[in-house]
Amino acid sequence: MRLATVRQSVVAHVETWRPYTACYVGLVGLAGAAIAVPAADPVRLFAAWGVPTLGWLGGLYGGDYFDRELDAKAKPHRPIPSGRMRAGTALGMLIGCTTAGGALGLLVNWRTALLVLAALVTGIAYSAIFKARGVTGNVVRGLITVCAFLFGTMCVLDWPPPGLLLLAAVFLFHDTGSNLVGALRDMDGDRDGGYDTLPVRRGTDYSVRVVTACFALSYACAIGGAVLAGRSFGIVSVTGVVIAAVLCGRSVALLGERPLTRLIALHAHEVLVLERVLLAGALLCLGIGWIGVPITVAALVAAGVSQRAMRRRHELGQQPSTVDSATVLDYVRSRLAELDTPGHSFAGLANWHRVIEIRLREPDLVVSLVTGDGKVREPGADDAPDLPKIVISTTGAVFADIFLHGTSNPRRAYLARTLSVESSARDMMQLNQLFNAFRAGSPGSWTVGRTRVEPVAVGELPERVVISDTTLRDGEQMPGVAFSPNVKVDLARRLAGLGVPLIEVGFPAVSADERTAIRTIVEADLDAAIQVIARPVESDVRAAIDCGAQSVAVFIGTSPGHLERKLRLDVDEALRRVDRAVRLVKQAGRQAVFAAEDATRTDPAVLCRFYAAAADAGADALGLADTAGVANPWSLRQLVAAVGEQCPLPLAMHCHNDLGLATANSIAGLLGGASGVQCSVLGIGERAGNAPLEQVVLSLETSHGYSTGLDLRQLEPLAAHVAGLVGTSLPPFMPVVGDHAFVHESGLHVDGITRDPSTYEPYSPDLVGRQRRIVLGKHSGRSAVLEVAEQHGVALSGEQADRVLEQLKTEGFDNLDMATVISQYVGKKAST
Repeated sequence: MRLATVRQSVVAHVETWRPYTACYVGLVGLAGAAIAVPAADPVRLFAAWGVPTLGWLGGLYGGDYFDRELDAKAKPHRPIPSGRMRAGTALGMLIGCTTAGGALGLLVNWRTALLVLAALVTGIAYSAIFKARGVTGNVVRGLITVCAFLFGTMCVLDWPPPGLLLLAAVFLFHDTGSNLVGALRDMDGDRDGGYDTLPVRRGTDYSVRVVTACFALSYACAIGGAVLAGRSFGIVSVTGVVIAAVLCGRSVALLGERPLTRLIALHAHEVLVLERVLLAGALLCLGIGWIGVPITVAALVAAGVSQRAMRRRHELGQQPSTVDSATVLDYVRSRLAELDTPGHSFAGLANWHRVIEIRLREPDLVVSLVTGDGKVREPGADDAPDLPKIVISTTGAVFADIFLHGTSNPRRAYLARTLSVESSARDMMQLNQLFNAFRAGSPGSWTVGRTRVEPVAVGELPERVVISDTTLRDGEQMPGVAFSPNVKVDLARRLAGLGVPLIEVGFPAVSADERTAIRTIVEADLDAAIQVIARPVESDVRAAIDCGAQSVAVFIGTSPGHLERKLRLDVDEALRRVDRAVRLVKQAGRQAVFAAEDATRTDPAVLCRFYAAAADAGADALGLADTAGVANPWSLRQLVAAVGEQCPLPLAMHCHNDLGLATANSIAGLLGGASGVQCSVLGIGERAGNAPLEQVVLSLETSHGYSTGLDLRQLEPLAAHVAGLVGTSLPPFMPVVGDHAFVHESGLHVDGITRDPSTYEPYSPDLVGRQRRIVLGKHSGRSAVLEVAEQHGVALSGEQADRVLEQLKTEGFDNLDMATVISQYVGKKAST
């Protein structure tokens, strides 16, 4: 019994040491000494290896001591949470290793006491403070390895030579990146433990970009540092650096896979464990040549063997459970059989004919489905071979979490980049409805707080933004505007021709004429999903369903002002009404959307209750409305991010323009985690209107580099048409579609434009089917005169242009068509 206890204790200590990391830090210290003084005394070289190793072991004991509460949740196999080591033992070993290392350091150079103290403080600060502070924690941990390198130099010299500081930076950047890969691997546990690491805060894509930059800087410092230190790369060190760089590239390539799972991140980190040992060994060989080869090989073998043993025993055995192919296929076929019964309807998908290909990894499996005539089934021999295809890619573990276990949901997986979809925006909406129908039969609930929350990449646009237009509904609520049924149908055709995937066409409960117009639009079979709105009242919902629209948006005010003073309802009664209304929509086989009116003045906790109720009732998507236009981009992004952390469904923005911020707020909402945005042509609507479609689209296209898929050349003709319908002219200074959007007068501007159009144009007018115009006025310069003259076939010398310019500024022109007037004037002067 005593022997078993001793053995268990020994194993616990060895696990705490993580030998695959301890091999590395000792090699870093040895490299620092060897580069500083290649022919150093062996005792000093031993100290250069031994003291950093002791300090590292002390830091590992300290890390396990300070992280014991987090490890109890994320890594219960570690010695302290598992009970194989007492917390007090770890604290004692921290003190003992640090003391022993400090004493040995004092023997070789008393000045190293400062460095040992700095490393100790840095290690404790990392575990106790900075680990939960984003990338700062990764940088602080990288500083510990820098201390090891500098300590090595101080074992053979009084102080680190300034010429070696760039080589020290190799380990700062490298270990910052390597530790960040570890944070990607441990993302789930860190999030559950409340640790605000960079992957938790900013998502995987952003973190991988930071990792790549860190590694690039590390290798750049290795090359530059060797030159600065006056060391020439021999064949051994060059070979080591090249092989290490290849391994580093392999790790980064693994991190580039989508979806990026914990298993992939773990494999990437495994590669880095060997790569960093090889990199440190290459720098050791830079100092002592071939002698460093057996030392590096021994360290590689020790790191590789210990890593394999420990990771296979614990970390790889702790992966989320996946599924086998048979389980996936059984589930899909059972759901298909259930959805094929009379009790299930897909009326909203009646004209949606697609092949859906679900590609899984782990297990490697492809599942194909076909939709059409309101049904979904497995492919048959009679299916048309040229149906449009939608490709969904994810892993078996993510599939199981969403459909089998009910611990996640499609929105979270999509925004966390663990599930990718290749499809159009319209297909995304229809697919979401199908996803929800499939998931409805799985265990678990949609309820807020019950699903596992993957980190959303806040600050990045989703891969697909669904643009919805409400010109025919909210736009028509502009004072003095009433579209006839024929006008509504024509406008719906124009919007569909533009490429808008979702068109909100009216409020059926308003009148019989409204319902007639909506039915006509639905029957036109446009290439867009047709949506109507309804209050959570049975008569409204029945009217919406009877119109035939594929999508019904149930809306109600959720703020105290709307509930208490306008509707005279308490929250519980409003929730019951939303539940009944959404269920009615789903029973009719339509896409159900719940839109929270005045959401920006609603308590986020109450807002989440409404979204949870709608989701549990079967809603397919959610809407967040800034009804009074009171939000700003910062507050709105914060609200969307906060609510989005609890949202199980896609979230769309609807912003009003009372403060002139509708476009900015719409984009901010998308950057906060929303995946849809609702606009109107020219921003028409109640009061100051909505977010202008053309402005939101061009902001996405140009400021964010996102392709909306809309025909941008139709924006200006459509805007002019709508302006005519509402009885107004386009303001000339209106962005994108205004007459002055690409007109230039100022001499400085024209001079810049003629050399490089991007100096004063955020995008080319060709993008939206328009042309640049240069007009003449009191601010014009010679370049403008020459440009206008050339456009009208008149050749002027510089002297002639100056005379025309002087006359222009003295007399001016009253005619607004400046180009024509100056052309005539130039022609007259040229002939004389």
